[in-house]
Amino acid sequence: MSTRQPRQHSARTQKLRAQKAQDQQKTGHVPAGSKTDPSSAMQTAVAFHQAGKLKQAEKIYRNILAADPEHADALSSLAMIRYQAGRHAKAIELLKRAIARIGDNPGYFMNLGTVQAAAGALRDAERSYRRAIELAPGYADPYYNLGDLYLRLDDADAAIAVFDACMAARGRDYHALAYKAHALDDAGRHEEARYLLDFDRYVKAYPFAAPDGFASIEAFNTVLAEHVQTHPTLRSNVMSTEHGQHTGELLRMPRGPMGAMELRIHEAVRWYIANLPDDPDHPAVRWVPAHWKLTTWGVVMLDKGHERAHIHPNGWLSGVFYLQLPDLIDDPDRNHEGWLEFGRPTRDLHVKSDPIIRHHQPTCGEMVLFPSYFYHGTLPFRSRQQRICVAFDVEPLD
Repeated sequence: MSTRQPRQHSARTQKLRAQKAQDQQKTGHVPAGSKTDPSSAMQTAVAFHQAGKLKQAEKIYRNILAADPEHADALSSLAMIRYQAGRHAKAIELLKRAIARIGDNPGYFMNLGTVQAAAGALRDAERSYRRAIELAPGYADPYYNLGDLYLRLDDADAAIAVFDACMAARGRDYHALAYKAHALDDAGRHEEARYLLDFDRYVKAYPFAAPDGFASIEAFNTVLAEHVQTHPTLRSNVMSTEHGQHTGELLRMPRGPMGAMELRIHEAVRWYIANLPDDPDHPAVRWVPAHWKLTTWGVVMLDKGHERAHIHPNGWLSGVFYLQLPDLIDDPDRNHEGWLEFGRPTRDLHVKSDPIIRHHQPTCGEMVLFPSYFYHGTLPFRSRQQRICVAFDVEPLD
């Protein structure tokens, strides 16, 4: 399973870098008669920026600023290139110029807080994040960063309060919920943490049956594994996948056996809902969607392959269905190689307590379902045999 993130960065870090390059409002104009169209130029520059083509993006930002030295969006975006280069003082200077031009932009304050935190000015960053939240209470990233900043400052209770405020402002917010669950351990509130991260009650194996038209699970697995292995979107080492391949959306054409798989996934989701504990206070129960959509993808793991720890912040429920597994999965002497792991947060969440880890042994033909805010990944394995699965998210529509 995987979230969409480049190999060299964690999901949260890459998300911040991409979003920092895009400011929340488009502002600024160039003098009449200029050959530069700032709106289309900014769109092009941001596309380069998000693609990691920083030199091309910087050149366009500079061209815009040559026409209008106080173009706020260009100042903010150029600041983030300086930030990525480690030039924090220059980035802060550019961002303060952007704020002087457009003082009520939450994206600029978010960017400023990010740079200040990287420069070690944590209290300045705290003020910037809080200003971003004041300006846009529904803007999620300042909450995430402010809460993590408090974790860096060994104030886990303050971090929890921020994550709670985020969920109060936004409703379902699985990122804030995941962060809160691990911050509770840092605060010594272990019983509350175990309540949110109750793997025994909320990780479930669905009794999967072969879809109509297939004589057995093994026959279906063979056809679906071939579909994944030959899918036109299959790419190497993307998202959270290390030493493996990852497809795009499998419910788009060519669907092949995914048509039958889609029906089974919906059946599994309804089964999961019917078997939830009678506990309306728990977010996995309280946030059950009445309507949802599926996003699906396939993963082909190779020798040394694994998934880095991650969550799926757009999903309420996630799942994985195993099509092919290396023989070592069953070897008790291989230290859980290739197994699914729950409970280990990403390194960029600054919790200091030791996580409670749960391992799950994959089984061919098994569908495992769990809340999307549970951190999960897989353990590396050494084998010439491939590990192939289809994963999915259940994304609320209400």
